Amino acid sequence: MLLIEKVQVIEGVTVYGDEDPTLFYLVPDLPRFRLNDDGRPSFSFYKYRLPIDRADQTKGGGFLVCDVEFSVPEDKKQLIVKKLQEQVDQLFPNSNPKPQVQIGTITYTKGTAKLNIESLSDKFVETVFNPGKPSLYGRNITPFTVELTDLGATFFEQALQNKGGFVQVAYDLYCVVKLPAIEARIWFNSSKFQSFVEDFTKREQSQGAFGTIWRWLFGGTNRNRTIINKTMSEYASQYQWGGVEIDFKDFKTSDDVKQKIRDWAMNSLAEAIKNSNEDKLQPFTEEQKKIPDNATDFHLRLSQYKFSSFDTSYRESQAVEWNMAPQGMLQPITTLLDKEGKPLKWEDYATTVDLDDPFFKTLQVTTRVNADFKDLPLDSVEVHLDYQEGTVHQIDEFSFNSPDKLEKFKSFIENGKWTYKYWYQVNYKNQSRAYKSQEAITDEKFLTINVGETGILAIDILPGDLNWNQVTQAQVKLAYDASEGGVGQIEREYLLDKTNPKATLREVVFAPVKTPYRYTVKYFMADGKEYQVTEKTSRSPQLYINDPFNATKTISLRAAGDLDKDIQTIFVDVKYIDKDYTKSTTVALSKTQPFFDWTFPAIDEAGGKVIYKGTIQLKNGQVEEIPE
Repeated sequence: MLLIEKVQVIEGVTVYGDEDPTLFYLVPDLPRFRLNDDGRPSFSFYKYRLPIDRADQTKGGGFLVCDVEFSVPEDKKQLIVKKLQEQVDQLFPNSNPKPQVQIGTITYTKGTAKLNIESLSDKFVETVFNPGKPSLYGRNITPFTVELTDLGATFFEQALQNKGGFVQVAYDLYCVVKLPAIEARIWFNSSKFQSFVEDFTKREQSQGAFGTIWRWLFGGTNRNRTIINKTMSEYASQYQWGGVEIDFKDFKTSDDVKQKIRDWAMNSLAEAIKNSNEDKLQPFTEEQKKIPDNATDFHLRLSQYKFSSFDTSYRESQAVEWNMAPQGMLQPITTLLDKEGKPLKWEDYATTVDLDDPFFKTLQVTTRVNADFKDLPLDSVEVHLDYQEGTVHQIDEFSFNSPDKLEKFKSFIENGKWTYKYWYQVNYKNQSRAYKSQEAITDEKFLTINVGETGILAIDILPGDLNWNQVTQAQVKLAYDASEGGVGQIEREYLLDKTNPKATLREVVFAPVKTPYRYTVKYFMADGKEYQVTEKTSRSPQLYINDPFNATKTISLRAAGDLDKDIQTIFVDVKYIDKDYTKSTTVALSKTQPFFDWTFPAIDEAGGKVIYKGTIQLKNGQVEEIPE
């Protein structure tokens, strides 16, 4: 697994090491335009003279279409491998033959890619079409299409030929790495409270003798006076507190790596705060505040309280999600060289279109398959696209066997219809049966068939922070309901140990993977004890098996009663029992500490039972027992 502390820069490329001293991971310094097989960049600029007909009467002016990739050029990769091989040779001076350098593939769990021009003035940019994330496989290719106004087309035509560059790309990628010899705790608590108090009285007041005299002198009716008093008050409060604690111990590395670890921890805290703020208290409704009919004395008190907490600890060798955010300027087309070493010409990549030509109104769909063909039992994926309207009927079918392959579906359109139909067929290795999807209708300009839609259940079972000196074996049972594809129930069992710490599940299910899989873990300890975690579910393609005591259990103790007048102290003995595993503590609750949250490591946060007993010391000297 990638080690963040083993980092160096070679030929302008960031190189990370691994637990295996011969395995390395390359992170490019800058993104670049994707190069076709002939060495030409995947880039086109279109400028049109007349506006596109639109319902809102807005005008276009141009299109910038390009593919961006995040990869290391092959020539630079060879130079890096050569220098890394020199380092490996020094590590193994007595080995013959010398171990050979391996370049690993970083497994990105999620990511996005954006252009800086997405936030430019709408006087220049109409829309930026972007699938939202790179492929996360292979060369991390991201296609972009930028629609420009007439002013934008003129501006970009000049800016893109500037030797200094203009278009910037920002990747935001996440991958799984292993923490170095540190301990980190990220915690956050949030308390929200709101109340509504309403008092209502209604009284009939007699006018008495004075009222009788008044009516005799001046006239009037014999009616009593009604007096209504109504008071309302509302109160709301919210308190948040949290922090990040990092103990670097004797971990020696650069200040830059330490700062990245701090940034990772603070980002995790910010995510917890964001989730807490989204969990809001609902306001009291008018129906809740309503005073009953015919009420004379009415007192209403409504209150809501919500407490949430987040407390996670990380330690050495634990697998965590790490953020990488490479970004930079794309090298201008006019500064690039072809295979013969000659500068590229702008006019070879720029086109002026006369929109009086009906050919201009075309549907263009970039199609790709986002799946790792080398790792999965995929032979090929055939995507069938069909546009039909009026006299136009265009059909194309593309075959994919690589995540780096992109195909363009093009068709004239009629009657302003931009929707098309598509279906795909997945062909598997060593399988006579194929999976064919249902026909769908869409107007998407970027059609991506993701790995979860290919009918393959792919799960990598990996060790997280397991200590093989304490845990001799971990038995993992997986189950998935593949009835939709006619396969039925899939159940697999794997036994992980120090010699075989990993396992892989690749199962053809002949239907999209829509539901989560189920799994249980049973730990066999070095002292002979056995612990089993209750069944859990997950959708992640990477299942990390962590330490059996990785879960965190929190028991909240709250004092009830009048701590101001009656109760001096409440002593509570609390014990948590989960089979052979026990934890215990003693807590004293009082006016100065009316509540206490007891947090401790547990085998299963959903398992175990809590037993408690205690005594209540009253202010009058008496003592009451709390039975177990």
